[in-house]
Amino acid sequence: MRKTSCFVLLVTTCVLLGSICNHASAQGLTVKSSKKASSKKPDSAPAEETTANKVKPTKDISPPKTSKPTTKSDSKKEEPTPVEGVTFSNPIKNKWKVGVKARGGGGTVGNAIFTFSVPKDWPEQSVLMVEDEVPPNARLGDQRKQDIGLEQLVVILPTIPPRQEVLITKTFLVTNSQINPPKDTTNFIRPKSRVNEARKYLRPSPGINFSSSKIKRQVKELAKEKSTVWEEVEAIYDWVRDNIEDATTEPRQIASVFIEKSGCNEDKVSLFVGMCRSAKVPARMVWAQGTIYAEFMLTDAAGTIHWFPCNIGGLREFGSYAEPKIILQKGDNFRVPEKDRNLKYVSEVFQGQIQKGRTKPVYQFFTQLLPVDE
Repeated sequence: MRKTSCFVLLVTTCVLLGSICNHASAQGLTVKSSKKASSKKPDSAPAEETTANKVKPTKDISPPKTSKPTTKSDSKKEEPTPVEGVTFSNPIKNKWKVGVKARGGGGTVGNAIFTFSVPKDWPEQSVLMVEDEVPPNARLGDQRKQDIGLEQLVVILPTIPPRQEVLITKTFLVTNSQINPPKDTTNFIRPKSRVNEARKYLRPSPGINFSSSKIKRQVKELAKEKSTVWEEVEAIYDWVRDNIEDATTEPRQIASVFIEKSGCNEDKVSLFVGMCRSAKVPARMVWAQGTIYAEFMLTDAAGTIHWFPCNIGGLREFGSYAEPKIILQKGDNFRVPEKDRNLKYVSEVFQGQIQKGRTKPVYQFFTQLLPVDE
């Protein structure tokens, strides 16, 4: 009887458990396994989501964004426009002949070297070599261009026999133009110190030492109440013209010229150049056919360099030069192999090996202005 009761209880329990499991399946429930799931990552990518499980993106119904129009100032800073400096007109053509006549001495001269400056191209000047006369045994070196403001011709003769005459010439066709002043001078500024070309013309040079405290004070006094650097330089220009009297003395240091208030044309040009440099304005001397004048440098907002001529002696010409002249050299601090010091102006040079006890050769450099054949 007891066995039959136990059997009935066991059957009833199994029926109840089956009902519970069927009910759980109907509700979508899972029964946890007693074993832990593996933590190892699957070798293959998970299966893609079914369409039913994907979440549809919501449509953006916000108004479209309007883009702000870009301007030049937004995309790139507008570069300053270069301004017009001096202009050129009324070109004049001439022939310029340079050369040397030499005559051997009592003995043979070995390795004779002649050097002389020749005109070169500038904005206001164009140069073309049209004729030369050179001995058969002469060797022409390359025209030396060691300095931006100077070009030299080098002629080498292996020997010059005793009493032999030598003639060396070069003829150039040179076109020079009148220099007209700028229309608007308010756009020019003092060059920045990092401008390479400006540095060279801000330093002292032979005969142009502007360290004098008296010169510096005078420059500062002239700059007072001037609204532009152009006006500052013009005040220096007028002061030199009004206060330095003409003299026939040999060129001197500008400090002496400033104190004595007199000097030759070279002295006055040198003083103007030195006073400009004291005011941090680059300036240089211009050595031309039969005269000397000055140039000073300014820049515009774009950084373009502008050179302006001014005639210190004679007619008042500031920022212009009406009478075209053949330009020989620009600058006042040259260095050449034949000399052991810096030079204000580079003259012609002769070098050679002369026999001891013999008379020296005689030589003469010359320049000649010739008309242009029609």
